This record gives sequence, structure tokens and C-alpha cells, in this order.
Amino acid sequence: MYESNRKKAIRMVACAVAATTMLSVTAMAQYGGSAGAAAAAANTFGKNYHVSFDRPEAWGLKYFASSSLLAGLPVTEPSEGHRVGSFNIGVELGSMPDLDAGQLRIGFNGKAPQDLNKAPIFARPVVRIGLPWKLTLIAAAPPPFHIFGVTTHLLAFGVERPIVERKQWTISGRGYGQVGSVKGAFSCSDSAWQSAPGSPDNPTSCLARSQDDAKLRYAGAEVQVAYRIPSMPKLIPHVAAGGNLIDGVFQTEALVVKGLDHTRLWTRGGTFDTTAGITYLVTKHAAFTVDMFYSPLWVTRTPGGPTTNDGLFNVRALLSYTLR
Repeated sequence: MYESNRKKAIRMVACAVAATTMLSVTAMAQYGGSAGAAAAAANTFGKNYHVSFDRPEAWGLKYFASSSLLAGLPVTEPSEGHRVGSFNIGVELGSMPDLDAGQLRIGFNGKAPQDLNKAPIFARPVVRIGLPWKLTLIAAAPPPFHIFGVTTHLLAFGVERPIVERKQWTISGRGYGQVGSVKGAFSCSDSAWQSAPGSPDNPTSCLARSQDDAKLRYAGAEVQVAYRIPSMPKLIPHVAAGGNLIDGVFQTEALVVKGLDHTRLWTRGGTFDTTAGITYLVTKHAAFTVDMFYSPLWVTRTPGGPTTNDGLFNVRALLSYTLR
């Protein structure tokens, strides 16, 4: 019996060692093979923090949420006017200006740089469908591919309708929103974790590439004004102004010296934006639109310091075609 118990004990120890080894290998594979992965798997920490809307972390969330606002870029109705069941498809491109060293320092209330200069452009297909009562349904979503170091899962949607229609003038209203998130290595890039923990290039002491998740949710409304130039009927200048409620969340998932960081930051607040641009009617069914977009974004970069405007200005373009 003693021999039998000893064999059972040996088998139990062997199983425990094998299970521990498998968990360690899995953790190291998930977090880039870091030597500290096993420790992180055993020590997960993080809290849920609300940050004020003018803190640097909140500025980063509202900056990138603003870059995806379903604002401006009106697509003109076909020559026969609004039709129920009409289907228009387009491709929207927006520039993403590079952030400087000061703008990148948004972690820990402006103390730690984040890897935010990922994609140089924001691209998404846009679909518009004619509904009854002169309503138009709008849906836009970037492809959910891993590109430029990020994976985007965003869906923007809205409904618009003309409020006033004259021979040359059209005033329209639009309500819109967005759900979803963008995933990437924001808090700890490859260049950061390969530097010594605690060094200027790795102030968060991370040990592997992070897998962070930024939720860029919003709801908003805007008013658009378009004017058809009688002498140049193919050119339609337009302006728009809107207000937004941005609900942003940054979920950290980073392997650091202390363990696996699951800190969650959330913020909520209002912004407004303006756009101005021009549409060129290429054919009866095709149109090309270019807009300049601006949204002032207020931020306090250092605790106790002044609150300044560090807004988003970019250029957006939309090529659209009405199928029916």
C-alpha cells in the first residue's frame, strides 16, 4: 500500500508540474515570451478610475474619437431627388496628424508617453440608404483588419433629413453615434519593453508588448448647410456644426514588473466640431467631397497647470456612388 501511495503522489506531483509548465508557456506566448510572464499570470492587478475630461488620458480618448466622428461630408441627393430604397456607397479617408512628444505623454496624468502614432489615415466604407419621410440611414465601419499595429472594431451610424429645401439652399439635420473599440500596443510598444524597466524609454516598467483596448463611443447631432452655385451646378460648398457626447474607456492589458496590469480608465464629456468643404458632382451618380474638420479639445497637461486647447484639425475626403 505504501508503494501504491507513493506512486500516486509522484503522479500527482508530475501532473501539477505539467499543468504549471503549460500555464507558464501559454502566458509567455501571449505576452511575447517575456521572462516575467509567469509572475504576471500569478499577480494581476488594476482598478477602475474615472478621469476628468480635461486630463491627458481623456484628451487622448476624445482626440481619436473625434477623428472617427460621423460628421460633415454630405452626399448630395441624385438629380431626381430623395427616393425610398436608394442605395449609395462610398469610401471615406481622413488624415491622422502625427502627435509630437508632448502630446504623446498622456499616461499617468501626463508623465508617461504612449505609442499613439499608429495609422497615418483613417479609412472606412460608408453606406447610405433612403428611407420614408425623406430620412436617410447612414452606416460606416472600417475593415476589422490588423493594420498599422491596430485592430479596429468600430461601427458608426446615423439618420439625417433635410429641414429646409430651397432651389439653391438646403439645411439638413443629422443624429449619429458610434460603438466599438480599437486594440493595439498603446501603453507598451516593442521599443518600450525592450528598454530597461524604469528607464526614460520604458517608464511604466513593462516587460512585453501590451494588448490595450480603447473604446471610442459617442453620440452627437449636427446641422448642415449646402448651397448650389447657379453658374457652377456641379460644385456644392457646404458647412456644418455639431455637438457630441464622448464616452471613452481605456482598458490596459500590459505585463509589467509588478504583474499583469488591468487598469481601466474612463471619461465622459462634451465636444463640438465644425466642418467646411465642397462637393463635386462627377457624374449623375458619382460625387467627390473634400472637407476640413476642426474640433477644439481642452486639456490640462500638468497637474495644477493651465488648461489649453489642443484641438484636432484634419482633412477628409469621400468618393461616393449611387447605385439606384
